[in-house]
Amino acid sequence: MFALTPNNLNDAPAFAIDFMKTVPTTWEETVFIDGYPGKYAVIARRHDDRWFVAGVNANTTALKLKLNLPMLAGKKVLLYNDDGGKAAFTKEISINKKGVAEIEMQPNGGFVLK
Repeated sequence: MFALTPNNLNDAPAFAIDFMKTVPTTWEETVFIDGYPGKYAVIARRHDDRWFVAGVNANTTALKLKLNLPMLAGKKVLLYNDDGGKAAFTKEISINKKGVAEIEMQPNGGFVLK
């Protein structure tokens, strides 16, 4: 969702532009959540008391993950993701009280929870 060239700013949905304006540039803590070298990675970063979780999928197939996110247990968060047609979307999801979330990442795609 981050712009690579100036025209990407015009092509991005409004919610992606809004996210880019508000994402922190400094972090107090970074935590490895899940991943495998060369296949996928999921990390969580904290700014003040707010957590952001990001994942990227380098595989050529979709990947369904069950993530342990204790820092988000029982909370509602915004999911930024892409669908099977590479269209970006956002929606509110609830993280269960145990802190477990199920996320699907598309091939060569990724997601953010905030």
